[in-house]
Amino acid sequence: IGGAILTRQAMEPIEESFQRLKQFTADASHELRSPLMAIKMNAELALEYPEEIGPKDVEKFSAIASATNQMTRLTEDLLFLARNDKVKHRNWEALNLTSILENLVHLYKPQAEAKNFKSQLIENLYLRGDAVELTRLFTNLIENALYYTPSRGIIEIKTSLVGSNIYINVQDTGVGIAPEHIDKVFERFWRADRSRSYHSGGAGLGLAIAQAIAQHHGGLITVTSQLGIGSCFAVRLPVSLSKN
Repeated sequence: IGGAILTRQAMEPIEESFQRLKQFTADASHELRSPLMAIKMNAELALEYPEEIGPKDVEKFSAIASATNQMTRLTEDLLFLARNDKVKHRNWEALNLTSILENLVHLYKPQAEAKNFKSQLIENLYLRGDAVELTRLFTNLIENALYYTPSRGIIEIKTSLVGSNIYINVQDTGVGIAPEHIDKVFERFWRADRSRSYHSGGAGLGLAIAQAIAQHHGGLITVTSQLGIGSCFAVRLPVSLSKN
């Protein structure tokens, strides 16, 4: 008993420091929103009138706009992660997960013209949750699969119902992940290839956010992968048997 009390007391400063760090991250991300928006709006305004500026200035303003978009996405991602643990079950409602997935398949098919984008979805899979967050979860997984799958590769989304859980597999025939990196893929800011850290304005937070959303909904994401063969991200979420 004494050892447990001493351990708890020793952990309190660490927990307090961690909470302060999360609060700082949330506050800093929030404060960065306004200046980033101002920079973005001014850069976009200049690009709307290219005849008023020289060709070299157009390139500079385009670079500023691109960098601002990356920074805006980074601050929004950090703010989401910092706030995610604070609020539970915000405005949850009964959702048809099948409809969410069908909409995403329809949305991303044009971007996968050179690839084979398939889906096998069970109809009317209901759960309780946040539609925006779940859409973001599967958007991150689909974009990740599309980016790392070469032309003529295959991306497939499958759903299954096992007991009281819905399983959603996002599988690809992409570059794969080395065995020693499997345990790190959900870490914030981590990437096996640092040269690809900023693809599509990302900063290595997409999978961390996807995992946080899954856990927020009482679920989990696991991954299996082989180099040169592909990866499969399996999402498990608790089912709701009712539409209400």
